[in-house]
Amino acid sequence: MGARIKLLPFNNVVATGLATCDLSNLLGFTVERIILQLGGTTFTKSMVTGIQLKANGKIIWDSTGPRTDTRNQYRGITANASFLTLDFAEIRAKTELGQNLGCLDTTQGISNLKLEINVAGATAPTLAGFAEVNAPQMDPAQAATRGLIAKIHSSTITIGAAGTFSLSVPHLSPQDGGSLLKRIAVYSSNMTAMLIKKNGIVIEDSIKALNDFNQGEYRKVPQAGLYMVDFIIDDIQSQVLNTRNAQTMEVLATFSAGETITIESELLEPLGAF
Repeated sequence: MGARIKLLPFNNVVATGLATCDLSNLLGFTVERIILQLGGTTFTKSMVTGIQLKANGKIIWDSTGPRTDTRNQYRGITANASFLTLDFAEIRAKTELGQNLGCLDTTQGISNLKLEINVAGATAPTLAGFAEVNAPQMDPAQAATRGLIAKIHSSTITIGAAGTFSLSVPHLSPQDGGSLLKRIAVYSSNMTAMLIKKNGIVIEDSIKALNDFNQGEYRKVPQAGLYMVDFIIDDIQSQVLNTRNAQTMEVLATFSAGETITIESELLEPLGAF
């Protein structure tokens, strides 16, 4: 972290509504992390029903308070009822380049940056924010990757009954151009197994118990209601799943009962993608 600066004030912080923040004071920096501070009479992360960060009008982060908090806790990020972090960095990566890969270098064609927070059911809420920022990524070692942004894109799917089903994961398919995926987070209470094939070759074959055990070995913290497929479980970002160079990708998930699930892809992509 180079410096910590306060965000400009949020507008329209109400019990139920859309709060917005102009992040123009972050332009010219590399944004590593944005930390939201929730306050007021009653304002919890569960009341943050939508988080969208837009750069030049493009959505680069699409999540909610509970889902973001769950992913953070899986990574071992400290949980606190009053604070929620939008993390572009991999703070436990084993190299400095790996830590910064995906941080938002606003000098890479970004002229407008806006954060939108959907609030539902709060009482006299207050909302403030802070950013951990650094200088633009001018190191020659970063030349090839400084345009990559750690994006979060999501989709919701209804699983009708118990069984094994093909899942459509945001930006996984090579038919859509593929992507570089750090993790696939499936928010499900009933998912029991995952099978992923790239070009017909199995690259992930796990059950929930094994997946949780293995992630614990790598000092991750498995979460209830989350089936995390972590391609960088060893905190080495070069291990991302590259589906840009795939001919076919297949994702099969097994469920013990029907439910509605949300899938979030953690991606590394330039601003212009999608």
